[in-house]
This record gives sequence, structure tokens and C-alpha cells, in this order.
Amino acid sequence: MADSLISVLLDPIISITTEFLIQEVKLVKGVKQEVSSLKSTLVAIKDVLEGTKKKQLDDPRFRRWLDQLRDVSYDIDNVLDKWNTEILTSEIQKQNAPAAAPAPKKKRRETTSLVDVSEVYGRDADKDYLISKLLCDNSGHAGKVPVIIPLVGMGGIGKTTLAQLAFNDDKVKTKFNVRAWVCVSEPFDEIGIAKAIRQELKASFRDLHTLQALLQRIRESIEGKKFLLVLDDVWTEDREVWERFIQPFRSGAAGSRMLITTRKHKVATMMDVPTPMIINVELLSEEHCWSIFSQLAFFERNGEERQQLEEIGRKIANKCKGLPLQAKTLGGLMRFKETKRDWEDVLSDKIWESNDEKIKHFAPFLLSYYDLPPLEKRCFSYCSVFPKDYEFRRDELIEMWMSQGYLRSDENPENRGQNCFKNLIMQSLFQDFRKDDDDGSIVGCKMHDILHDLAQFLTKNECSTMKVDEENTQPHIVGKVRHLTLLFTTDRLEFPTSMLNEGNLHSLFIFNSNRSASELRLPHQTSGPLRYLRTLSMGECGISWLPAQLIRQLRHLRYLDLSDNSRLEELPDEVCDLCNLQTLRLSLCFDLKRLPEGMGRLVNLRHLYISGCRRLKGLPKGIGRLAQLRTLDRVVIAENNHEEYVSMGDLEKMNHLQLESAADIIGCGNLKSLSEAEELAGLMIRGNQVHLFLRFHLAVHYFNEMVSNEFEILEALQPRPSLKSLNIFGYRGASLSPNWMTSLHNLTHLKFRSCALFHTFPPLGRLPSLEELTIIENRELRKIGGEVMGITTTTSSTSTSSRISSSDDDINVAKGRGGGGVHHFISFPKLKRLSFGDMLRWEEWEGCESATNMPCLHSLTINGCGSLKSLPEFLKETPLQHLNIDEFRCSAKSFRGSGKEWTHISHVPNIKIYGDYVKRDGNWIEDES
Repeated sequence: MADSLISVLLDPIISITTEFLIQEVKLVKGVKQEVSSLKSTLVAIKDVLEGTKKKQLDDPRFRRWLDQLRDVSYDIDNVLDKWNTEILTSEIQKQNAPAAAPAPKKKRRETTSLVDVSEVYGRDADKDYLISKLLCDNSGHAGKVPVIIPLVGMGGIGKTTLAQLAFNDDKVKTKFNVRAWVCVSEPFDEIGIAKAIRQELKASFRDLHTLQALLQRIRESIEGKKFLLVLDDVWTEDREVWERFIQPFRSGAAGSRMLITTRKHKVATMMDVPTPMIINVELLSEEHCWSIFSQLAFFERNGEERQQLEEIGRKIANKCKGLPLQAKTLGGLMRFKETKRDWEDVLSDKIWESNDEKIKHFAPFLLSYYDLPPLEKRCFSYCSVFPKDYEFRRDELIEMWMSQGYLRSDENPENRGQNCFKNLIMQSLFQDFRKDDDDGSIVGCKMHDILHDLAQFLTKNECSTMKVDEENTQPHIVGKVRHLTLLFTTDRLEFPTSMLNEGNLHSLFIFNSNRSASELRLPHQTSGPLRYLRTLSMGECGISWLPAQLIRQLRHLRYLDLSDNSRLEELPDEVCDLCNLQTLRLSLCFDLKRLPEGMGRLVNLRHLYISGCRRLKGLPKGIGRLAQLRTLDRVVIAENNHEEYVSMGDLEKMNHLQLESAADIIGCGNLKSLSEAEELAGLMIRGNQVHLFLRFHLAVHYFNEMVSNEFEILEALQPRPSLKSLNIFGYRGASLSPNWMTSLHNLTHLKFRSCALFHTFPPLGRLPSLEELTIIENRELRKIGGEVMGITTTTSSTSTSSRISSSDDDINVAKGRGGGGVHHFISFPKLKRLSFGDMLRWEEWEGCESATNMPCLHSLTINGCGSLKSLPEFLKETPLQHLNIDEFRCSAKSFRGSGKEWTHISHVPNIKIYGDYVKRDGNWIEDES
């Protein structure tokens, strides 16, 4: 391990020294001497390590040597980065882009398949017992509400999995009016937990600035209701804190339950839980551990391989000592061990006999860790900077790895990051996957507490996470911490300048759990403690301005996250001097008015996120010069072709640029020619775009005159056929029927809003995958009929006739009559949700008499459609479950009893009409709202 690490460090030294001889640029003072000195120091440490490379991991001297080596590696990295930045600055002045570093070679065999361990072994009896406790009418707790049921057991034993099984059981779902799941972990952040519960309950939280206010709102939300609340991973033994927190839950109905998972029996004791209500989660049997292990270890192996390795495999599985997490991790490790000798080496590894109890505890996980290639080791260890139970978002994590220099590559470090992320998943080092709805890829995950503890154990001298509260408002960081995370829970967010006096930080993360707190107060300057910072995350911190002097010091910064700072109005021009910057995240900075004009100097920028920056009037001209830019999630087309803003032609020429899979195109109405629209369309079809928002004009233009060429622009903006959702806003053309609309066979969601002037529709009923359709704010459409439902009209010289036309996906072929067959057409074959709003002149709605109309319709909402005369008859043939009507030409009485609309909707179990009458579950009641 030491040899490989030293090689990784020496290679760039040699490379940079060679570069020094070639390049004739002025270095920062003393860099040549520093490089030479550090190289000598590193060689000396190599000599020492070569003599001790057989020492065990639990030898304290070996650890010290590794710590020294690590410190030197950071120092070398800082010096080299100063050198590279000087070269880069010089090249920017010459308008030349810098070359990327060469990639490290891949080590392990290639594989693309991911294992989804969905089966749970050995917990059937535990699950049934827990469910019986949850459903039992006998409180077992002296009549208290709620009944508390703790699941107690050691880390990795499967407490959370068992709680998940019960929480998602159908019998449990029907038993409780309200269910919520919140991960607690350590520290016990009352405000953060209360906000998480409030979010799970979907309760409003506006103007809630205190814990008391949050708990009061929770009490109001659950009062008189039977609820199930799961608090996962509770550590606190503070009775006073617990009693204050649980008070609002006393207002729930009898039968309410609170399910707790914890490693500590003292937690259950502190909660005054009777012994019969405590469930001790026991170790799994050897056979159940073997089932978990073998499912992973023998994945994609044939019967002969399994037979050869099973005996050794069972001995390795027995090392799990009944813990399913260890079985899963070891199974993931052995999946990539190809020979019998490899398996024997794992079984005989001396780590199982370590004298260090902590190492012994981590043994199965350390084996997996040390089996990783160097890149995966670094990327896994870096995850220790995040709080426990933090959900890693794949792309953000990869961009952070890239900012630390882990993913050096000639062209595409993002691909290396994707492969690294997959490898860590396949090694069972991540869990709780969140998958993309579109392609099924894993886009988010978490790390189990024990694996998080392991990452912290491996980086204990590099990474530090600290809570900043009223009692600890300015913690002092000692040692050479390289990656620092601060968790703020106070009302005042003070930037921790006094603790940053070493100048060693490469990462700084600031998490704010108190949304009502004042903005993070940034210093004008920090006297250099952040001078080597590569990664800075200050999202959701209420920042309204960035001091130019502070930004000027961050010349080595690669990753800057300022997202969700809604009051931030502008960035200082000094941001454009961050020549190393690779990722800039500004999403949801609602008040951001402009991007700096000098952005063309950010020659290394690869990812720019500006979705939700609704006040931007355009993108700076310099963006067109960013040859490395790969990701852009919002295009803003400026009015009147201002020269200060980038043109569509400039963006279309950027070879690497791709719009995000969810992309916003703002200002389509500002396109002045078809050629501009075609250039934008050329940009739109790149990548894997599946969600598209086309905004033509602002809502203030809602009643303005029609734009003559608007339809031609819309026709030219042909999106990818794979599109799944489309939102068109502020369109001012007369027709919404571009030829490409009915070719969107994968489209599931379609929304037209503030498209006030159109009166002709495309045959949307022919879209085979459409599940949700929303039309809001139109003042010209008077009739929805056969054209929209999917009928096309043909005209000949002698007659005009209507015919049904559709693709093979949309039709059922019935038996022929007379001389030929008849196609039975299904209009809107998969539509589930349909909404109309503010359709001021809409009068008629008809279906297709010769077709099946909306056979999957589940909910229908009609608001602000006062001219509509009647509902269509075909509704009585649909499986409609929810109907909400507010403003209609007919009176409310027509929707009940013998009213003329009643026959169309009598089968609908849930109805709300004008807010006066409510039908729930088939019964008419007075509206309670």
C-alpha cells in the first residue's frame, strides 16, 4: 500500500519538475526549492517504509509513518497546485486552455451488473412479532400515548431493515392514519428532527422559527389521529431533551405507536419503556448469514465454481458472527475474488487475529476497503466528511471527488467517477439506493453508520465534523485537519475564522439545520487560512453577498456550491479569477440578477447549475469560450439580441456542452429567426434529456397580442423523441400542434400554462404513454373534442370525412364486419390525472363515440372554467376516483341525485363541488375544510 501511494505522489513530482524545465514562466517565490525539499523528504520516508512494509496495521509506529507520509503528500499537493495555478494563469492570459493530467490505470475486472439484494433472511419471525406489537390494541404501556417500541441491537444487525419491513407492511399501512419515518443519528438535533417530521406529515412550516413552534404544529397535525412514527438510530440518553421532544405526540389517538431503533439499551431505559415492549434484535444464524453472503459472492458464477469455493466460502461467512451487514460486505468482497487461492488468502488473513479491538471490529470492512484500488479507497474515505445518514447525490459526489484531484483523466474524469461510484456500490459499501425514474440508474445512496465509522477511523487525522451550537459557537480545530464539516444549529451563523489558522483545509462544508437563522456572516478576508481550499459548500446558508476579498484568496478552488441562497443577488467579478474552478452550483438562487461578464476566464469550468435563478436575463457572452463546459441545466435567451449575452450559435458550437436531463429553456419567444431556433434545437437533442421546460414569455404578457412567428419557432424546437415530460409556458401562438408532438411516444407528463391564445390542439389522445395532462390559463379555446382526443380529419375533392388514426400501440383490432376489419381506437390509453384551470371561454367537451376514452383516468380537476356547459358522457365509463370542480356553469345540485351531471359521475367515490359538497368513500358529507 505504501509503495503504491509513494508512486502516485512521486509521479506528479517528476512530471512537474520536467514541466519546470520546459516552461519559461515566472514561479511564485521559492516553489522550485520547496519542490526539491519535499521530494527529498518523501524519498526519505519511502526508505523508512520499505523497511517496515511487512508490519501489521495495528502497529502504532506504522500508523505514525503513514500519518507523516500523508502530511507530506498534502504539502506536495499544495506546492504543485501553486505551480500549476501560475502556469494556468499565464496560459489564460495567452487564451490557451490547460492540459489535463494523465489517467491512472484500471485494476479490477470490468463489470456493469449491479446486485440488488432485495431478500431479507432470517427475520420472518422478528417481523411478525414486531407487526403484532404495532397492531395490538392492548397498549402495554399503562395507557400512555404513544406506545414506544424500541428495537435494540448492535450496529449492522439489521434493526433498520426490520423496521422498514414492518413500516411498509400492508396491514400496518391500513392500521394508521399517519405514518412518518425520520433518521435521527447523533447528535440529537431537536429542530432538525422536528422539521423532518413536519415534512413527512406534509404540514405547513411557514413563520416557524423556534422548536416550540415546530412541536406545536406537529401536535396540531397529529391530534386525534392514530400515527406511526419511526425514529431510526437514536443515541441520546438525555431524559430532559426526550421529554420535551415527545410532548406533542401525546395528543395522538389511542393505538398510536413510536418505533425506535437504537444500539443502546440505556436509550430504552431513559424512555421508561416496560421490558415486554423492548425487542432485542438477535444475531442471525450461520445459515442465514451464508444465504446473504452467497447471494453476492456467487453472483454470475457457474455451478462448478460454486462447488469449488463453497467450503471456503462457508468458513468466511462464519466470520460474520451473525451480522447481516458483515455478510453483505464480505459477499461483495468475494464476488471479485476469482481463484481459490484468493479466497484462502482472505480466510487466513491475520487481520482476524488483530490485538486492536477496533480493527477487529472493522475487520470484514477493512478487508473490503484494502481490496479496493487506490482511487476507490480515496473516494470512499472522503465520504467521512458528510454527516451520518447523509444522502449522497451521485453527480455532486463525483464533482467533489474531481475537485480533490482524485479523478485525473485525459478527457472524461466524470466517467471515471461513475465507474468508481458503481464499484463502491458493488462492493456493498453504499446502501439505501435512490434510482432514476427514467433509466433505473442509481443517483443517490447512503452509507451505513458502521461504514461511516470506518471511513472516519481511516481519516481521523484528516477529517473532522463539528456541531456548532449556542454553547460551542466557535470551536477550535487542532491538528492538521484537511476536510472540515460544520453543523450549525444556532440562530447566528458566524464564519469560523478563528479556527482556520493553519491554512491546511482542502474542503469546507457548512450545513445549516436552522432554516430560520440569520445569514452566514462571511469575513472580508481570512488572512490565508483557506488558500489551498479545493471544495467549498455553503448551500442554504442565507448568504446575500460574497466579499470580493475573500473570493480572491480561493485561487485553488475547484468546487463552489452556493445553491439555495435565495437572497444572493450577484457574484463578485473576482469569481471569474478562480481559474481552477470546475463546478459552480447556483440552483435556487432566486434573486440572482446576473452572472459576471468575465466568466470566459473560467477555462476549467465543466458544470454550471443555474436552475431556479429566475431573475437572470441572459448568459454572459464569455460562456461561449468555455471549451471545457459539459453541463448546463438552464438556457436563458436574452431579449433583443444584446451583445453582452451569449448567442445560440455560440452555445451550439460548444462540442462538449450538454443540457441536463432536466433542462429549462427560458425566453424562447426572444428567438428572432428560424436559424436561431434550429441552433437551439441542435443543442437540445444532445445528451439524455428527458424533462424539458420551454418558457416563451413571462406571465405579464398573458393578454398581449399574438406573435406571428411563434408557431414556426415552436415547430423548429423539436425535442428528443425520448422526452418524458414537457412543460410549455407563455406561448403566444394560435396553434399548439407542431408535427413532432405526437411522435413523443415516451411522454408521460404534459403541461401547458399561460398559453392564452391557442385554439387548435394536437391529437394528444394518440400519445401512448401520457399519464398526466394539465392545461391552465387560456382565453381562446372553446371546444375539446375529436381533434384533441385523437381523431384526424381528411378532405377529398368530393367529400369531407373524419377517420380514426393511430399507431399500433394505440389500437385494438376487432373482428371484421362486412368486407373489412374495424380498428377500435383507445383515446388517452394511459392517462391517469387530468387538470383544467382558468379556461375562460371553454364551453364544450366531447369524447370519441367510436372509441374508448381515457380507460385509466383516476383524477379530474376543473377550476375556473365558468363557461363549461356539461361534463362528457364518457366519464361514466372511466375508473375515475377523484373529482374536484370549482366554478362551473351548472349549479351544484346538478351533480347530485337526479341532476343532469349525476349520471356521468355517480360512480366516483370522492367528489368535491364548489367546496360546498363533499363525497368521500362513497358517502356525501358536509365539507370540513
